[in-house]
Amino acid sequence: MTSLRLTAFFLLFFSKAEAQSWFFPELRNLGAPELAPFEFGVASGDPLPDAVVIWTKLFIESNLPEKVLWEMAADSLFQNLVQTGEEFTYGTSAYTVKVDVRNLDAGTTYFYRFKHGDRYSPIGRTKTASQNSELLRLAVISCADYQNGFFNAFGDIAKRNDLDAVLHLGDYIYEYGVWRGGPRKMMRNRVREHIPDKLCTELKDYRTRYGQYRLDPQLREAHRRHPFIVIWDDHEIANNVTAGGSSDGRAIGDWEARKAAAKQAYFEWMPIRENKERSIVRSFSFGGLAELWMLDGRLEGRSQQAKGPNDPALNSPDRHMLGSKQTDWLLNGMAASKARWKIIGNQVVFSQLNDSKVFDRRPSVRMDRWDGYPAERQHIFDFVEKNGLKNIVVVTGDVHTSWAFELTRNPADPAVYNRKTGKGVVGAEFVTPSVTSFNFDDVAPKFIIVEAKRRFKKKKNNPHLRFVDLNRHGYLTLTLTPERAQSDWYYVKRKDKVDDRVKRKASRFILFNGNRVEK
Repeated sequence: MTSLRLTAFFLLFFSKAEAQSWFFPELRNLGAPELAPFEFGVASGDPLPDAVVIWTKLFIESNLPEKVLWEMAADSLFQNLVQTGEEFTYGTSAYTVKVDVRNLDAGTTYFYRFKHGDRYSPIGRTKTASQNSELLRLAVISCADYQNGFFNAFGDIAKRNDLDAVLHLGDYIYEYGVWRGGPRKMMRNRVREHIPDKLCTELKDYRTRYGQYRLDPQLREAHRRHPFIVIWDDHEIANNVTAGGSSDGRAIGDWEARKAAAKQAYFEWMPIRENKERSIVRSFSFGGLAELWMLDGRLEGRSQQAKGPNDPALNSPDRHMLGSKQTDWLLNGMAASKARWKIIGNQVVFSQLNDSKVFDRRPSVRMDRWDGYPAERQHIFDFVEKNGLKNIVVVTGDVHTSWAFELTRNPADPAVYNRKTGKGVVGAEFVTPSVTSFNFDDVAPKFIIVEAKRRFKKKKNNPHLRFVDLNRHGYLTLTLTPERAQSDWYYVKRKDKVDDRVKRKASRFILFNGNRVEK
């Protein structure tokens, strides 16, 4: 073998070996070869009035720079091209491609695709943010555990033609390895297993886990059909994560390295606009109708969770969910906003929630919710009331169940809040159920679910609670008009197999300048 041929042999051998090292090899078995090299599909996100991010990834064996062409058109046949370009992608980003397409028209549907060699990607559909519409409809979704079921909620979202964007409020992936034990009923619901079969702590782990989720046909199709606006919660990094680490003891190894790897993988795989800090904190304008603030209640400034309701640090003003910088950005932005509706995309339940009479008879505060950070929440309500802000809608994920609250400072104080008159109400909080992640139905018999719901709804426990569902999976839509903000909950029939039966089961709304959540 000549030296030239030997060099070529080693280049080819190490190129393939290096390419396989981006992911665990088991991932290849889930691929869609008919889409190669675009087996992970396409995605778009972060719509602005004049811009949108488009995304794809090459699933190839290479360690060289690869050129990808992209096209955006006003029609799905690509006869009316709006913009074209080319990007180089590298192994340093696991061959993901992200383009921030600018100079677009507001409130306009576009179609896009990528090309590598002679192969085209699937055709994506996206939409820029409208600036003069009197109707905005967002799907709101969170908590999709791959092991705990099929993504039928994403499948239903993919079929809809009435959405402006999808808000994903976190737990897009779960960092856990394969379940080895748990409640018997929950273990019966394990329908597929994670790759790799271990806790994600390194970049290769997180990349493989995102790749596994994005090879799910229903999630892939939802991304192809709609722009996503995303934030992380904890499971994209580590369970119950804070700015300083994980509270569950599983933040093993070098925490800063693990956090950096998790953030890198997230920004590689999500259609989120790049920024130097890899921050997810950002806002979106939908003209005079609505403005949206997407928060980071995990890595930006969250203090360690308090040890319990008797922890003297619980009520300290030095403990933060968001941190002072992010809180000021949010509050000053809402005060300056001219939009009719002020929407906050938030990870964990913001409203007070008394569950001490549901699970046991002792006083209880769930430390990972906003209840565990009362001083900063109080500061937000102080500002809202001082500046006369209303028409605030908080949308939330995390708890795997469905809720609607009247947004008020202290629902237990009749001097502050009156359930009958709406005194003290500044808006509403709507909580989306999980896509698949376990809820009451996965771990408890029906009679316990019925009793838990009854206790939650008792007026003396949660007078501001206007809707709760503890045992169904799906998503909600938030529909905004100049007159009202309405949440509609859509539930899947089952999640143990692919099934397209999804129905709207509940609705709640609040009127503009209103002070009641109604149905």
